[in-house]
Amino acid sequence: MSIYDTDVDHVVGSVNDAAQELYDELLTTGYSLIFEDVIKVFKNAIKEYVGWSGRLLTQTPQGLADVKKPLLVINENTVLSVTDWLIVKPVVMAHCDLVQAKRMEGAQGLGVNPTGMSSSEARTLYSDAVLKMQKESFQCEPFTVDTPQNDRGLDVFFTSNMME
Repeated sequence: MSIYDTDVDHVVGSVNDAAQELYDELLTTGYSLIFEDVIKVFKNAIKEYVGWSGRLLTQTPQGLADVKKPLLVINENTVLSVTDWLIVKPVVMAHCDLVQAKRMEGAQGLGVNPTGMSSSEARTLYSDAVLKMQKESFQCEPFTVDTPQNDRGLDVFFTSNMME
């Protein structure tokens, strides 16, 4: 994920492009979401993804060059790589399903017969998609732990580290 399209090799496009494509698909399948809803779902999913992946999109706030902590910038122009999109897409789809299910249940009070899944089913799918995203997006540099080769060395190793 990047705020500049030159930072990644293969891109899906901007958040706006991906959201428009998904919105067009949802619109033709009877969803009641509007484009702004889809953009909001995208931004929320990407924020969660960035939090779990450790890949922060950073940009120094204008006029604040001495700021020590970078600003997390996710907007409609944020560029999604193909890899990022493949990880985020199930969460975005499940969240859209959840919003639609809640709207259908809310419309029952107006006499509308609900169609599609219930909000509890959609909530389960959304929770599962978020857990899967957390696992797929987590990144950690490989590391090794060196330990002494004999049993006596292990005793010394663990007791000396506990005293620090």
